[in-house]
Amino acid sequence: MLFEDRSLAIVFGATDIFLKSFPVLPGELKDKLFVINEEDGGLSDGHITSLRRYVPTLDDVEMYKSHKGPVAELHIVDQYMMEMCNIPCLSRQLDLLLTLRELPIGMKDLQPLINQKIRMCTQLNNCRSFVSVLEYLLTVGNYLNENARKEKAKGFRLSSLTKLSQLRGHDRKFTLLHALVEQIMLHEPSLAAFTEDLAEFQTVPGASIKGLTAEVDVLKNEVQKVIQYEKTFKKRNAGGQHPQFYKDLKMAIEKYKTGLSALTKTRDEMKKLYSVILGSRQDIMLLM
Repeated sequence: MLFEDRSLAIVFGATDIFLKSFPVLPGELKDKLFVINEEDGGLSDGHITSLRRYVPTLDDVEMYKSHKGPVAELHIVDQYMMEMCNIPCLSRQLDLLLTLRELPIGMKDLQPLINQKIRMCTQLNNCRSFVSVLEYLLTVGNYLNENARKEKAKGFRLSSLTKLSQLRGHDRKFTLLHALVEQIMLHEPSLAAFTEDLAEFQTVPGASIKGLTAEVDVLKNEVQKVIQYEKTFKKRNAGGQHPQFYKDLKMAIEKYKTGLSALTKTRDEMKKLYSVILGSRQDIMLLM
């Protein structure tokens, strides 16, 4: 091997282990980088990810290009490294392939999460029983304010709901939440089952509306990067090399643009419903 440094030898030892399971000969590597789909003979997702770890540095390129002997006499790791040093924009090409593989997965994963948020917002916005519970809470809160000689409140923020179990009376086991339930059961016990009207909230995924919105924006940026790559490739590839790659790339871009458009439309619907909820209930004015 060309590397004599011990730390580099360790790194290339790991590379050697990886290459033993790598089903591509050094001379075949460049062509494989211009096959988008694995089922068409392209690299697997795992191989693309692994190759990204071994992209030659500028120092590597300088050293390998200074080698004057026959490439065939080099260690197999060095042969691969030599080949990678001669592939223009290697890192960018690997990033492109991985992005093309990850985009449909990202879209597929986001769609059901956004759909659930839409159902949650719709249920919450239509749930009159939830509003009635909030009215009881405002009444209880104002009763406490009156005894504490505080001004009567016209409303409260929804974020305050998390404090219901933290506000305690003289009996430390009795919280404001207990008082709320007590009053509801005394005056309108049917409201105690209001959560049945909010079935989507029973199993809430960890993603927030803000987070999902950001994830769609990330996908948009990734699609734009692929579009920009296609434009650059077209200008750079005046000789018409890799025509199938270019055809498949254009087809993938159109597919992802269509999918992203549908996803963005659903995302915008989610944001609109959420804005309606925030606009009508962020500062609850129920007893005006």
